[in-house]
Amino acid sequence: MLSTLLHIELPTPVTRTILIDDETNTREALRALLEHYCPEVTIIGEAASAEEGLQLLRRETPDLLFLDVEMPLGSGFDLLDMLGRASFDIIFTTAHDRYALRAIKFCALDYLLKPVGVADLREAVAKTQRQKAPVASQLHTLYDNLRERTGLAGKVVLPTMQGFEVVEVAHVVRCQSDDNYTLFVLEGKEKILVSRTLKEYEELFADYGFIRVHQSHLVNAAHVKRYIKGSGGYVQLTDDSIIEVSRRKKDELMKRFQV
Repeated sequence: MLSTLLHIELPTPVTRTILIDDETNTREALRALLEHYCPEVTIIGEAASAEEGLQLLRRETPDLLFLDVEMPLGSGFDLLDMLGRASFDIIFTTAHDRYALRAIKFCALDYLLKPVGVADLREAVAKTQRQKAPVASQLHTLYDNLRERTGLAGKVVLPTMQGFEVVEVAHVVRCQSDDNYTLFVLEGKEKILVSRTLKEYEELFADYGFIRVHQSHLVNAAHVKRYIKGSGGYVQLTDDSIIEVSRRKKDELMKRFQV
């Protein structure tokens, strides 16, 4: 007896979304892009300031929030801090704030640069669908870093295959390239495999005492114990690992240590 298999398409889950941005044109453009290119998104509210956004979020609980970083009378960061909770995904939007972008990247949170492009928007929304993880720890790290008086990040969120790890930047001894992944080696020789490239962390840690000594290695200068001469030479780190220094990176290393 032949059986008939019926193909049933399940409806796409609706992503209830709120837009918070002080620029009317930006909100209208983002709304139009979402309605046209992200049919799974349903916009349930908009706000033009941190204060309006706070009141809206106290009434409504979205699945996704698009949040402008810089707004008059309070930033997007201030809004979240005052809200005190976030059970929804967040995609920050910003025009050019380098400091804000760095803080966001250190916490492995999503962001879009204005003006928002279609491809970047679709990828950001799709990512929130793929990675359903609570953002509370990431936001807590973001607040801690923003409160640092030195302007330096105290912690970094490292996305892994299982979720993410929050570590002190000062505890990172070295980072090693592993194809499209990066192996972090911490004090105590703890290792974390992170689902981002070494180049991303080279850029992120550029002002935090890290040196790209080799195509495959990024080291924390604070953990360098000694340098051993050679063609490019080698550095020995506090975890007792010995890392080759490429010839073209030797001068940069010597300059960093004022040798």
